[in-house]
Amino acid sequence: MANQLLEVTDLSAAYGDVRALSGTSLSVEAGAIVALVGANGAGKSTLLRAISGQLTRTSGSITFAGIEIKKHTMKQRVELGIVQVPEGRRLFPDLTIYENLRLGATLREPRSHMRESLERVYGLFPVLRDRQNGKAGLLSGGEQQMLAIGRALMAQPRLVMIDEASLGLSPKLTRQIFELIGVLNEQGTTVLLVEQNIHMALKLCSKAYVIQNGRVIMSGSGEDLLADADVCKAYLGQRGSRIA
Repeated sequence: MANQLLEVTDLSAAYGDVRALSGTSLSVEAGAIVALVGANGAGKSTLLRAISGQLTRTSGSITFAGIEIKKHTMKQRVELGIVQVPEGRRLFPDLTIYENLRLGATLREPRSHMRESLERVYGLFPVLRDRQNGKAGLLSGGEQQMLAIGRALMAQPRLVMIDEASLGLSPKLTRQIFELIGVLNEQGTTVLLVEQNIHMALKLCSKAYVIQNGRVIMSGSGEDLLADADVCKAYLGQRGSRIA
């Protein structure tokens, strides 16, 4: 039986009176890269917010490492090992790179391992070591994304949820970020990825879910979904018929 790290079952969520998720279910196996793909406004980012605890008006269940966490606070979920890299990075531009990274290790356990976490981050992203005393706001878009991911790693997560890793990046930098996500996964970190570059996301992931109007309408391996004519028509500009 697969070692499921995260199980979301029949999850519904709303912003006020607006329903954003409707009976959504998915699972993330430990050690995997799982992608959430779909059109803008489909509910992908909402799902990440519900898992991380930012959105609390939910029904259904969220189980992490065998623990039901729907009533856990955001801090408690981070303590369990769930960390989100938000869309738009949300760095502190006037703080240094080093200071931004330290903010990822504010909880007691990660703080006690901060030096080894820093070495891991600097090993993945050498440019951050080279510029650690410079202000985060002076980094390029790609370097800022590296810093946002690095800050998440400082919390020693078991699951990293990355929301739009390639947003605003050139194709070259996008490829670089995706390669680094692959290396991060090879080091043992499970990744749940929301990504606008659907072709690259499906090439990278072991499993993917297609979300439409707050519901999962299709799932499968990244390879299978890339070969599906309906997915291609809806999201990659190729011919197909089922997903509008």
